[in-house]
Amino acid sequence: MSAYGRVIDALNAHGSKGRGNAWQCIAHEDGSPSLSVTNGAKGVAIHCHAGCATEDVVAALGLTMSDLFDEPLQQREKSKVVAEYPYCDADGQVLKYVRRIEPGYNGERKTFRQYNADGKPGAKGIPNVLYRLPEVLSTAKAGGIIYVVEGEKDVESLRALELTATCNIGGAGKWGPSYSRWLEGAGEVIVIADRDEPGRKHAAQVAESARSVKVPVRILEPAQGKDVTDHLAAGLTFADLVPSTWTAPAENDSSNSSGSLWGPEEASTGISGTEKEEGGPCWEDPLPVQRHTLPPFPTDLLGDSLAPWVRANGASLNVSDDLLALSAFGTISAALGGRVQVNVKPGWEAENVCLYCLGLADSSARKTPALDAASAPMRARIGQLREEKLAVVEENEQEIRITEKELAAVEQEVSRGKKDKDEARAVLDRLRDLRERPGLPKAFVGDVTLEALGKVMGENGGRMALHESEAGFFKACAGLYGNGRADITLVLKAYSGTGHEIDRVGRGHSWMARTALTLALIIQPGVVEHMEKDNPEFKSSGFLNRFLFALPQPMPPGTFDTPGVPADIAAAYDTRIERLVDTIWTSENVRTLTLTDAARKVFAEFYNETEKAKVDGGRLHDIGEWAGKLAGQIVRVAACLALYEDHATSEIDDAVMGRAIGLAPYLQAHARAAFALMSRDGDGGRKLLRDILDRLPQLLDTEKTVTVRKIRESFKGRRATGGLGAVDAEAIKEALDELEELGWVAEIPSPPRKPGQRGQKPSPKYDVHPWIYDPPKEES
Repeated sequence: MSAYGRVIDALNAHGSKGRGNAWQCIAHEDGSPSLSVTNGAKGVAIHCHAGCATEDVVAALGLTMSDLFDEPLQQREKSKVVAEYPYCDADGQVLKYVRRIEPGYNGERKTFRQYNADGKPGAKGIPNVLYRLPEVLSTAKAGGIIYVVEGEKDVESLRALELTATCNIGGAGKWGPSYSRWLEGAGEVIVIADRDEPGRKHAAQVAESARSVKVPVRILEPAQGKDVTDHLAAGLTFADLVPSTWTAPAENDSSNSSGSLWGPEEASTGISGTEKEEGGPCWEDPLPVQRHTLPPFPTDLLGDSLAPWVRANGASLNVSDDLLALSAFGTISAALGGRVQVNVKPGWEAENVCLYCLGLADSSARKTPALDAASAPMRARIGQLREEKLAVVEENEQEIRITEKELAAVEQEVSRGKKDKDEARAVLDRLRDLRERPGLPKAFVGDVTLEALGKVMGENGGRMALHESEAGFFKACAGLYGNGRADITLVLKAYSGTGHEIDRVGRGHSWMARTALTLALIIQPGVVEHMEKDNPEFKSSGFLNRFLFALPQPMPPGTFDTPGVPADIAAAYDTRIERLVDTIWTSENVRTLTLTDAARKVFAEFYNETEKAKVDGGRLHDIGEWAGKLAGQIVRVAACLALYEDHATSEIDDAVMGRAIGLAPYLQAHARAAFALMSRDGDGGRKLLRDILDRLPQLLDTEKTVTVRKIRESFKGRRATGGLGAVDAEAIKEALDELEELGWVAEIPSPPRKPGQRGQKPSPKYDVHPWIYDPPKEES
């Protein structure tokens, strides 16, 4: 088989899509073909335009480099991994690995490749840190000495001498300007340069960076060999290292009176003129300032019964599928009325099938029509039940009034000694029996206070539903009314179904053995913005972690002549909701659903993946507390879908469970966006960052630098996006610090002020990534 045929077969076997020369690269997530595959005279050439190394692509395909040639390559020593170096965060959690491969590819003596924490090739998007970072931080905190070398092998050579050593990823020329913050506090930084021009230049760059955080620095170099490992292998000791006498290239002439290792121009920038013009070897590809591009609601996963209703109402009302699906989930859960639970497995506390749904949409999103369309059949059916029971309930209320008067009269006779106490107790027992009889059925409550919610739930078997497009209840829970903090204990318990006791002085006692509350709230995003700052306890209580979130994209303008909802689709939805009310909501017993063996297997896989994703460095770590309830939420959604499709079912099968699990990526993405909106600075603090990046091209001076003062002036007369208030220098400085972490800017150390120098302190100055003024061209 030709090399081209081998590669194409391997691509097809791994699920890559493409044709001709363009294929999806399997070494990274590739939404559109970025891998070129070209058939040549002696073999095949492959190139990933997204930047994956050819060796990584070949390895991911299960091939070797020799498989790219039609004829066998000349035999050479097989490359193998000789060392693996873990790069960890401050807590010691592995972020990625660097593997040293010898011999290297294409005739190189050695090659270094990066892998993510799971061992998969590539580390795109994973932040860079210093090697052995926890040891560096510990030594810096203690005011000790930190040794900076060029590569991981040299670090390990010094660690064998019980010294704290580190290096940056990528070797010479790859020192990031933000690395110096990890050296801050050290008693001294000793940079050991490789004995070549790139190594010495790299050492000078590290030294300048360390000095920017006011750490004393020395630069040494080996007395023998190229690096410190060679030096030690030659039998020399640390004491035999010699001071480096190397300075910057020739342009660093006598006019440099600053004492910097750079020349006059470079002393002000920290980057040589050539480096700056070409983008500088220390500039790596910056990490993106992520915008929340949220996925649309996967309506197909609602199934053949519910999906048509969502789509039809969306077209008729010009409402997003997100809000209609959320409203439908709230209605189905309300129709179950706390009379359903799911036994997932032995030892797993039964899941109470109550959903807390929170949609965040602007005033023009037609929130109320979405909620009304979903809840209308249940409200109508409950209204019919009230009419049917009205006469009986009124008669019972009359009996209560009569018996209350009878009891008062009997008690007076007993107090006068004219009647026995047993007669009074008999009347009291009859009154208790009358009071325990159900009143008119009530399923929904309006904009209610927390105290009133407890009362109405107590009068209705401990259950209730609230579907609202106004923010009153949410604000009440957040403690935004009144001067005291809200007690949301009942709301927390009613999610799980546990009992609740209400005992108020002068207001009687109420006990609910079982509680069930369904919330379907669609409110404006501004209500929850900066919730973490305004009320941190609101999040810490766990209330927010109980919600399914939806942040739909704005709908395009609607038209007057929208189609109506087909009668058969509307009738089918109404019938299913009414059946749930009649068979489950009105029941006195709690129905228990179980998972089929196949559903249990599907759910177990999802549960295990979610647990792994919550750990430090996992994809759900940033929303780990919310993700801790996700598995239970998925079970509840699956129960709602199963009972909506078959009100008599007692099982959740694998098909329904699979569809519920399919909603998880949507729910995760929207939860992440919601919590970012609720964070202290709104949108995860990214809005101001993006505003600054958008302004930078117009603010740069001739040297392609910018000051904090100039950025602040560009915001004058305006308020920061996201409700941050006036944009002050401190907020801008904090944003620039984060942009520096992401690799977009680098602060230029200010020259020391002369003794007695007066006048305003210079505004902090920043160099910017070349992409700011010369964006990379899109691949065609």
